[in-house]
Amino acid sequence: MITDEQVDYIEAQIKESKIKNKSLSDDLLDHMCCLVEINMKKGLTFEQAYQKAFLQTSPNGYEEIQNETLFLLNYNKIMNMKRLTYISGFVFSLAFSAGTLFKILHQPGAMLLLGIGLFGFSFIFIPIFLVSKYKELAVQVMSERLKWIFGAASVILLGLSSLMKIMHLMGAGVMLATSFLIFGFGFLPFLFFRMYKKSVETL
Repeated sequence: MITDEQVDYIEAQIKESKIKNKSLSDDLLDHMCCLVEINMKKGLTFEQAYQKAFLQTSPNGYEEIQNETLFLLNYNKIMNMKRLTYISGFVFSLAFSAGTLFKILHQPGAMLLLGIGLFGFSFIFIPIFLVSKYKELAVQVMSERLKWIFGAASVILLGLSSLMKIMHLMGAGVMLATSFLIFGFGFLPFLFFRMYKKSVETL
């Protein structure tokens, strides 16, 4: 039988993780205690039984259980967000492409389609995509999150400056220069830094 001290050890390990849900934490404790007890009955020491139970349950850490639980609870919301993201990206990209074609062929409605495409892509698709991507990267390092933030900011400003240029508004040049500065000195350094880190990790 597993002792109270051993139960306290397992509970302490779970509490040290990033699990915030009390009910989930209690259920995980019961599950781990059962697995450890089963493994100890097979002749393993407590340490061996605990490590085996841990690898069977959550080899990437206890917070993996919480992430999977939240995903299952929010599955419909996540799927709706993904549909909205990629449908909006398709619609606004199509509008921009059609506007470009109309502009080349000198057809009416070209400016309207270009405006809708640029505005929608910059202020609807990119922010939604960034929010969903940021949630996926929430557990990763800050440099990865900053890479996406600077990249999204430069694309949004590029879209805004292009829209201002089409509408012949003042400040389009300044906005365009700002977007390239953010891209060059914000996005690119973090992009190549993350590429370097990944290449080193694979050695």
